[in-house]
Amino acid sequence: MKLHQLRAIVAICESGSIQEASRLLHISQPALSKGIKELETELGVPLLVRSNRGITATEYGERLVRRARLILEEVRRAREEIDTLKGLMDGKVSIGVSPVTPGAQFIASLNRYRKRYPKVQVQIHELRPSKLMEGLREGQLDLALSSLPPSRNGDGFQWTELYAQPTVLAVRKGHPLRGVRSLQELRNEEWLLQDSLEQSRVGLMFEHFRVQPPERVIECASVVLFSELALNTDAVSYWSVRVLEHVQKLGLELEMLDLAEQVPPMNISLVCRDQELMTREAKALADELVYAYKSPHAPKVGEAGVR
Repeated sequence: MKLHQLRAIVAICESGSIQEASRLLHISQPALSKGIKELETELGVPLLVRSNRGITATEYGERLVRRARLILEEVRRAREEIDTLKGLMDGKVSIGVSPVTPGAQFIASLNRYRKRYPKVQVQIHELRPSKLMEGLREGQLDLALSSLPPSRNGDGFQWTELYAQPTVLAVRKGHPLRGVRSLQELRNEEWLLQDSLEQSRVGLMFEHFRVQPPERVIECASVVLFSELALNTDAVSYWSVRVLEHVQKLGLELEMLDLAEQVPPMNISLVCRDQELMTREAKALADELVYAYKSPHAPKVGEAGVR
């Protein structure tokens, strides 16, 4: 496989058109078609198919495109790292966070990192947990702070648990089930989660207590809209205590449920790919994050020197 072939199939799949891919890559359409044909011949499978919806990838093509994005991203990062060592650029690191990422330690680690590496460009992306993992797989993120359980993701990433956030279940004020005491009484209710039941710790809770999981689940990645839905529907919502306390200061009235079953904490983990594939900028930020969250001597926001 050649890099120009991988760039070609990614561009065609993303644009849905050889003509558009040709324009984006500044390569003639015959040259693009030839590159794809050579790639199909080498692999012995069809990668693209034409239809009235344009050009789409076959199952083989989808798998190749997924890998190709990562390969091309690694090539770009390799060039950036070499340029950084040559002194031609100052480096870049991209980190993904979820809406429930604890802020104090993150800010403390970022402040120290910025003092040590003031010229490094830091990009912070807030995404739902499943999108964080997708960004890591496709090479768009160097690191992620995820609330997903590691047991749900046997994907070869390195997981370092940093922080356990206490959580609660809540319902709107005056909800008819606000006094329930068991998980079983809630399984027929509608639930409000920031990610899918299968990927969240709520799913693990139902498994652990051997209760049939709910069939009606609303997934909402927006913290603001999540709060409004929790306030104005009968859904049972799952919160980190930190976020719930924050929204309650804004006047959101919710009632926390007091169940016999323990609600699992929303643990935050640092997730990254193999250390050998990380840039030195990413490794340095990872070290700062581990120190900020796990060291008992790490400064916290509000202490001297931390703003």
